[in-house]
Amino acid sequence: MKIALTCSIKPAKISEENKEKYAEFDSLETINDLADAIKSNGHEVDVIDVREDIKEVLLAKKSDIDLVFNVAEGLDGYDREALVPKLCEELEIPFTASGSVTLVNTLDKAKTKEILVSSGIKTPKFQVFDNINEDLTDLSFPLLVKPLLEGSSKGVFNDNLVENKEELIKVIKNVIDEYKQPVIVEEFLDGREFTVSVVNDKVLPIVEIKFNHLPKNIHPMDSYEAKWIYDNPNAKHDPLVCPAKIDSELKEKIDEVALATYKALDCKDWARIDVRLDSKGEPSVLEVNALPGFMKDPKENSRLPRAAYSNNWSYEKLIKEVIDSAVKRWNLK
Repeated sequence: MKIALTCSIKPAKISEENKEKYAEFDSLETINDLADAIKSNGHEVDVIDVREDIKEVLLAKKSDIDLVFNVAEGLDGYDREALVPKLCEELEIPFTASGSVTLVNTLDKAKTKEILVSSGIKTPKFQVFDNINEDLTDLSFPLLVKPLLEGSSKGVFNDNLVENKEELIKVIKNVIDEYKQPVIVEEFLDGREFTVSVVNDKVLPIVEIKFNHLPKNIHPMDSYEAKWIYDNPNAKHDPLVCPAKIDSELKEKIDEVALATYKALDCKDWARIDVRLDSKGEPSVLEVNALPGFMKDPKENSRLPRAAYSNNWSYEKLIKEVIDSAVKRWNLK
């Protein structure tokens, strides 16, 4: 097939102050790895770095595209991740991964949780704040404050875990001022943390995220510091365990929750679901990433490829599964 790879490539040079801004974008090396994997499956690839003119680009190339392989983070706004899927839907071009509605819902942490609650899937209790003047309802400390519309742990720093109302108001104000969006405040669960990948309707081996390597002043959670500073290719400690060392009963519970979440949010082809255990050892869903990370190099600790490798899949096999899922879904030859 002729496949257009729509993506968001990081600038060649990023200042220290802009590192977080581009955290969700992919390096040119990662996009090249993905393009090579698509080619290795027998397809032609046209790499398209998504810009302001993406609609005109797709329209001009429409007759020469069999499938869009979409990993683009979009441009700006609450619906940015839905940009390419929405255009593909409008232009009637088949594409991989979830549709525009799902990507709007999964980027918005409150909408995700509302869908989970209505589907009977456990998630930490939460409240959305538009400003610091709103009253806290019936949530219990400790509480974790997050920007409502960000991924890749952007804006979720170590200090965002608060123990009292004074700290809460301070962090809410800081996050709203910095990210120019509402915040979601949720009860912090003190159990083990996992992330579960679903590819082509298959649940891959569970990844556990360990925090025992972190300094004592860093909270045991997947914060920006834990994910991007203390976990890097040069780090001596590997925070991921895959397959997770858990008993069969807990594995079955987590697998069921992940697959139910995938279906409730109408995810397609691939997604990653973050799960944490509550005080009773029961799994609750934290967030859903319908455009999961896909860095090939095992040293990068990209969670979905890590699960695929543990499932005895090569990187090329992982990408083949995504393409095969889309081909079947769109009834392509």
